[in-house]
Amino acid sequence: MTPSFFIFGFGYTANRLAQRLIQLGFNVVGTIRQETKKTMIHPEKITLIDFQAADIEYYLSQSTHLLISVPPAARIGDLVLSYYSQLIKKNMYIEWLGYLSSTDVYGDYQENWVDEESICRAKSASGVLRLEAEKAWYSYAESNELPLHIFRLAGIYGPQRNPLERIISGKKYSIFKEGQVFSRIHVDDIVSVILASIKNPHHLSTYNVADDEPAASHEVDAYATSLLNQSPLPLIPFEEASLSPREQEFYLSNRRVSNLKIKKELNIVLHYPSFREGLTQIWREDFEQNQRD
Repeated sequence: MTPSFFIFGFGYTANRLAQRLIQLGFNVVGTIRQETKKTMIHPEKITLIDFQAADIEYYLSQSTHLLISVPPAARIGDLVLSYYSQLIKKNMYIEWLGYLSSTDVYGDYQENWVDEESICRAKSASGVLRLEAEKAWYSYAESNELPLHIFRLAGIYGPQRNPLERIISGKKYSIFKEGQVFSRIHVDDIVSVILASIKNPHHLSTYNVADDEPAASHEVDAYATSLLNQSPLPLIPFEEASLSPREQEFYLSNRRVSNLKIKKELNIVLHYPSFREGLTQIWREDFEQNQRD
């Protein structure tokens, strides 16, 4: 049976993962909601279908690996469990099941470190939903003997989705909040962690996926402007910034996310251990030639 990887939610991270999977001999099926995404250029071995496609049962029945990359919804919870819990447990071929969660589940730790054993204190709406979805998937996998792996992702960046792009697009200032740090992860390191888990599964394991160096957002912006040969962006205190409710929520949790477990259990060596290596590589690939011209 040709290995087939089914992805609920074919977004930014899933797309990057799919490119590696087809190199490894997988067929890849991904669900999408926006009709326009069906026209995206992708290799022949990637099939994109609607989240509620009539033939989704066929594709699920052929899948050996399953990844959930759909965020939970208010008043509904996890959409995949809501729609497809019965179909998934009918599939006797699942070798690996993954759920992409978020480090938002930890809540505020006042700049202290958290690991996978830390108590989850989610307060934000998104963090609470993520934590509830994690618990639902864990219970579902345990009761149905499914090989679940939960990945708590830090802030994701990578090509086309990074501070360099935002500055080029006209970002005018950086927000400063005393003592505030954020953990990040390059999308390609997320892919490496998922592939390592597939190769060396540990059923019902949870992993933090973050780089080595939590940092303040204004420090990251300053490094990005230096790569672009621009002056640092002016700083605006958090209290004076005009932020959406979601952005304000983002700044109310302060923690450092430990990645020791992925290094010890999955033998991960990060390609981009900090934002400096990650942004430098993106600059070389996407911006260096333009600056020379």
